Amino acid sequence: MAQLSFADVRLNYDPSAPQQRFREAGLEAAFASPAAQLPAAPPWPADWAPKPITLTPPPAETDDLSRFKGYDAVVVTWTAAEAAALAALFTPGYPTSTWLEYRHGISAYLPLVTGPVAPFNDKASDMARYFHSLGLYFPCQIGSAKVLLFKSGLHLAYDGPATPVKKLMAEIAQTVSPKLFITTGTAGAIGSDVLLGDVVVGGTVRFDCTSQFKNEPWHNASFTPSPLSSGVVEGIDPALLQINASRVPNARSTPKIWHAKTDAIVTTDVFAFDDSTDYYKLQGLGRVCEMGDAMVASELEGMKGLSWHAIRNASDPQIPNPTHDIKEADQQAAQIYAKYGGLTTAASVITTWAVIHSAATLKPAVTHIDSGFKLGRLSPVRDSHGATEDVEPSTTAKEKRS
Repeated sequence: MAQLSFADVRLNYDPSAPQQRFREAGLEAAFASPAAQLPAAPPWPADWAPKPITLTPPPAETDDLSRFKGYDAVVVTWTAAEAAALAALFTPGYPTSTWLEYRHGISAYLPLVTGPVAPFNDKASDMARYFHSLGLYFPCQIGSAKVLLFKSGLHLAYDGPATPVKKLMAEIAQTVSPKLFITTGTAGAIGSDVLLGDVVVGGTVRFDCTSQFKNEPWHNASFTPSPLSSGVVEGIDPALLQINASRVPNARSTPKIWHAKTDAIVTTDVFAFDDSTDYYKLQGLGRVCEMGDAMVASELEGMKGLSWHAIRNASDPQIPNPTHDIKEADQQAAQIYAKYGGLTTAASVITTWAVIHSAATLKPAVTHIDSGFKLGRLSPVRDSHGATEDVEPSTTAKEKRS
């Protein structure tokens, strides 16, 4: 039996259509039905349930994204499980198998993506939609807000030293010109206090590159996303979160949403995760680790009028490792991610929905003329486990659920 790779599971396992290679490797989730692995629609407020926008005729895969110029928001996700969950909640009836392929200007990327195991260069039959592809996308509407959803086909740790994902993120932001840019998806919990299914809205995003990019000047750079509007997190109806959290063992009945300025999201250049031995030396750096947000921040820095947030869910908890066997811990992390990556993503998708809802319904506070997200290099954040800061209570009344 082939051994599971946590990196492969985390990036490529699709709970909406489990691939045969994962069954052959003994991945337990791959034998379960998609319905058991994907989130159910929560009781959205009336008139604010996400709805897919179908395009007739559908654009060619070589078309650019200019038809979406002026959309209110762009939401970028990274892994197959994240995208499957995002589709289940934001484009119901249109799974990622129906999302549109994006190969505009692909020739410019061919020499940049040199990683031998990058999905971009994977010729396997079950990876055909990602071979020489920049990603998948689908538009949706949330109340009055039009939103472009994008599943990236490029990845910091896989693509090689040219980091072409930076070029792709800039291309999307410049072409669509949204007011709001959100990266969201799964992440590994750091520390035992972040539970499976919790959400982190990054007060800081930072690099912790210890492998291929360890000698880059930005290997430990930190960035500060836009501040949340007052009351966004506190205003989320717990019922929206509880319906899927109830399906995740050892999760809180209502996932905790960490959102203090000190709650950092850590971008690594390897598929790292936290275990009880602190093998990857992540403890003290942040609440969760992932592999994209700081790279997005570094490229969007300085774009005027753009608000940006990183919203992650803990798809695997800190892994107990009493025998100091990191390979066994890796196998545990892979099994947990496959089982619950889709379900835990519901909470970060709903938090993303809340940020979009707030932006569409609340008048913005007085800001600087050139306000976008505050993005700049800071001293490395070593202690992100401080007490959550007081946040003003929601000033908006609860909306009647449909």
